[in-house]
Amino acid sequence: MIEEEGSIPFTALFPSQFMQQYTQFKSIEELLSSGGFEVNSEEDYEAIPDEDIDAHVAKTTKFNSWKEMLTNAVNSFS
Repeated sequence: MIEEEGSIPFTALFPSQFMQQYTQFKSIEELLSSGGFEVNSEEDYEAIPDEDIDAHVAKTTKFNSWKEMLTNAVNSFS
C-alpha cells in the first residue's frame, strides 16, 4: 500500500469520489500509472522527480501541481 507522510494510505487520501471530481481518473493508481510512474512503496513515490509529477498533474487534473493536489486532498480528508 502506498503511503504518504502521516501514514494515510494514498487510496484513503484520494478516494474515487475525489479523483473523479478533480481528475480524469478513477483512482490515484490510475493517475500515477498513466504518467508512467510505478509506485509500490514510499521509496518509489519519493523517487519521482517533482517536475515530472507536477507536469503530469497539471496536464491531467484541475490542479497546477502535485503539491496543490496533495494539499487539497489532505484538507478534504476526514
